Amino acid sequence: MRITLRFGSLDRRARIITTTLGGLVVGLCITLFATSHGATYIAAWTTSVVVALVALCMLSLPRRIILDDQMVELQCLVESTYIQLGSVVDVEVVGESGLRRKLPLLGVYGFGGYYGFWLDLATRKIYRTYITSRKECVVIHTSHRRYLVSCAAPEMLRSQILATKARCSKEE
Repeated sequence: MRITLRFGSLDRRARIITTTLGGLVVGLCITLFATSHGATYIAAWTTSVVVALVALCMLSLPRRIILDDQMVELQCLVESTYIQLGSVVDVEVVGESGLRRKLPLLGVYGFGGYYGFWLDLATRKIYRTYITSRKECVVIHTSHRRYLVSCAAPEMLRSQILATKARCSKEE
């Protein structure tokens, strides 16, 4: 059995941050080229660095969640993360209030979503995040890591993961 779910659309904050940063990047590049007066290498170098950073951000844009009999696959634009169902300990639905005590460490905050590594200030544990909307999140606890995943239907994702894990463990 194979189930495919979408991560959901960007929340309002992420849309504002994405639009604002996109506008600032384009404005900065145009301004540098317009005011460089013969020193275009500085403008070209800065534009190259900014474009490379934006491209790196876009590599991890969350796309879809695929639940199989053996694993949960978190597909991003270029990369995929595989979570073995045998290592899943617990799955819980977390609202926006559950993300208030989490601090982004490494990754992107708002540009196309929220993804990377976040630190939970209350428990001092690190989460791998794949979030497009802060209101619809699921925490997948495994024996090694914790994953914060947003989904259009978080309750359904939770129940499907737990049901698939229970069914597959009974078959073994």
